[in-house]
Amino acid sequence: MKVLVVGANGFVGRHVIDALMASGTAEPVCGVRKARPGAAPVRLLDATDPASAMAAVEGMQGVVNCVLGSPDTMIRSTEALIAAALHHGARRFVHLSSIAVYGSREGMIDEQSPQGEGVNAYGEAKIRCEQLVRAAQARGLETVILRPGLVCGPESHPWTLRIGRLLRQRRLGDLGAQGDGYANLIAVEDVAEAIARALVSRPSGRSYNLAMPDPPRWNRYLLDLAKGLGATPVHRVPGYQLKVESRLAMLPLKAAERLIGSRPWLPEAITPSLARLFGSDIRFSPAATDADLGFVRTGYEAIMARSINWLRTVR
Repeated sequence: MKVLVVGANGFVGRHVIDALMASGTAEPVCGVRKARPGAAPVRLLDATDPASAMAAVEGMQGVVNCVLGSPDTMIRSTEALIAAALHHGARRFVHLSSIAVYGSREGMIDEQSPQGEGVNAYGEAKIRCEQLVRAAQARGLETVILRPGLVCGPESHPWTLRIGRLLRQRRLGDLGAQGDGYANLIAVEDVAEAIARALVSRPSGRSYNLAMPDPPRWNRYLLDLAKGLGATPVHRVPGYQLKVESRLAMLPLKAAERLIGSRPWLPEAITPSLARLFGSDIRFSPAATDADLGFVRTGYEAIMARSINWLRTVR
């Protein structure tokens, strides 16, 4: 099965290529804007350009959409890739969405839970992309939608590197009641394995949430990571500090990032959405994922050990 992995140079995409090569069930092809050295063949494309997507998908039996970017980029690339897959008769289309589609909902969530409550622009774009994928299923394309949680581990910027930096700067630590929400982590290798299985699983037209069935509370994750990094004694973050960070300091930091770009010496902003996430009481049922995809998720201790070992090498 020849599979085009679009976004193969990205954090998740690189692991998908490795998982498919190891599986022996698929021949992965890197769909990228710029070629990089690697074992898999490459097709250059701009996924937002319908003509470019059409040329890249030719001859493929499967397409994996790992495109990440602005809301407009994600929607346009999904439209173009679906059109190309339908035109060329690709058999299976696996789309990487996000648990962000559930917005501010809380409690135990499964794949039938309503979406769209308190959703940000990123989540709204993911919802629109999912609508496009479901419409393609109705037109005869076999589709699977995967909604990963917080994809962490070595090289994860948002949930490993960023959190580690904020802990070392004493801007995060023991959050008290503000950190009693669940950290719905998922190892990047597990996301890649889920994608590999979704390409060959019997059911199609399904959506699956990808997260640990027994996630740690944020306070535990932050304290364990801080101790592993030697960011001790662990700072107790008073309630006012997180509010100042997410409501006042965030604005000039984001403005500076837009002006000069991301720099290693520029402090990262703690956004209001991140601050809310620390207290979010949401968990995800593993029932559908286990029944249809059946892979074993990486345990919390293993995730923590890999993350700490990698962070110790990062300046």
